[in-house]
Amino acid sequence: MMGASTISKTTISKSKIRRVILAQAGIGVLLAAVAGVAQQTAVQQTNPLTAVFPLTTKSPEARRLVDEALILYLDRVEQAQAIEILRKAVQVDPDFAMGHEYLAQISLDSAEQVGEQEKAFATRTHATTSEQLVIEWYQDAADHKLISAITKMNDVLNQYPHDKWVVWMTTWWLQSQAQYERVIAVYERSGITDSPGLINNMGYNYAYVRQFDKAFAMMDKYVAALPNDSNPQDSYAEILRLAGRFNQSIEHYRASLVLNPEFYSSQFGIADTYSLMGDQVRARKEYEIGFKKFSSLPELQQILWKTREAATYVREGDYEGPQHAFQAIADYAHSRHNSQAEADTYRQMAMCEQNPKQALVYLGRAEAATQDGKNALRIAITQELAQILRARVEVALKMGNKELANSNLARLATMSESANDKLIELAYHGAAGTILFSEHKYDQAISHLEEDTTNPLSLKLLAAAYQKIGYSAGAKRTNETLTNLNDPTLEQALVVPAFRKCGDSSSCNGNAKSASLKN
Repeated sequence: MMGASTISKTTISKSKIRRVILAQAGIGVLLAAVAGVAQQTAVQQTNPLTAVFPLTTKSPEARRLVDEALILYLDRVEQAQAIEILRKAVQVDPDFAMGHEYLAQISLDSAEQVGEQEKAFATRTHATTSEQLVIEWYQDAADHKLISAITKMNDVLNQYPHDKWVVWMTTWWLQSQAQYERVIAVYERSGITDSPGLINNMGYNYAYVRQFDKAFAMMDKYVAALPNDSNPQDSYAEILRLAGRFNQSIEHYRASLVLNPEFYSSQFGIADTYSLMGDQVRARKEYEIGFKKFSSLPELQQILWKTREAATYVREGDYEGPQHAFQAIADYAHSRHNSQAEADTYRQMAMCEQNPKQALVYLGRAEAATQDGKNALRIAITQELAQILRARVEVALKMGNKELANSNLARLATMSESANDKLIELAYHGAAGTILFSEHKYDQAISHLEEDTTNPLSLKLLAAAYQKIGYSAGAKRTNETLTNLNDPTLEQALVVPAFRKCGDSSSCNGNAKSASLKN
């Protein structure tokens, strides 16, 4: 399990930053480090090889609490404990600007995320110039002013390229933007080899670029560093699952629960793994065990695993089954005044809906939720809207309504041009590629779909487009990529099980592309 990010989703989702942004080391926000002098008044011109990020508070106790919280969060992945400790720190010193910022970034409560970000920005004058730079960087990212955010991120990273906490949060953000090669480069350049948390994160990044030998080596180091902790076993299990080693994955999840029976992500990890294996009945039993045992899950975790439980029906080919579950999730998110989660749930309902007209109704509700914008950062709402527009393009094409498809693509194009946001750009490429594919403009479709190769919906069209132009090697490679996707998302549930089933069937002639185009 990795530490949670409050800005990206979400989803999770992943090469959309423009080339200038890529050159500048990616988009984002960055948690500042805790090490350093407690009181400083300006950015020091120190040696970047040894520089650490300053932290300003009038209270030694508040400083101690923040140190403890971030170690718990990064190295132990005890997020709930870390959040409680950070809350104590800002009570001790209400003017502790970076304390508020830390809490804004790791909280699992959407309202708290927004409120603490506001407090961090309001109290930033009590901090040093370097800390103000980070807080303004976070604020720019939250406000979707990404070019400014990137510039500030670069400034801080250039000053503190070997600081453990700066490197950690830089790489975490880049990872959320699917810049896995950049993550690896930043980490390897940092020279940090003794941080269990960074070792953990790097294991995931090597896995995402399918360098599983390196990923497993990182996990071996992580387990050796913290042999009595649950999270190394949990992370090892997730990476084994990404590699398709499901039985070994479950063994490690169970080992995690032996070490700590309250480590709930491992229980839900077991459920996710059974779902990916194709045993949806067993998966739902494991989800229910988790919900009964851990009845007070944090809001965002509750939504996450309820959504994955609903996706088990989709993997069975049942598109009606999850709709009641999704409606309950949407109602829960609405009751919690979490507009982004509500919008995302209605979008997923639309993706499962077989009646295009009803799907448009759900997408209308999704967009209305984004307009409410309650307890959500602007960047999360904007990225969610992009996903809604992409879904609307796909529904419009099912209806044969090219005008509706093109009008929504035009909105996406405008957002993509102005936002400099990777997730929005990916949504645009996926939608554009889908329209061009429907028009049999396969070469043009390929140029867009190749930009969105982490999304199963795009991959299935990319494989078919390669086949259409006679590029059999590309089709084979893409088919293999799609077949080996083991991420428990709804998109995977909509595409991959049918793709695998057709690929194993003689009636499909060993070619899964026909199955991949059905949904």
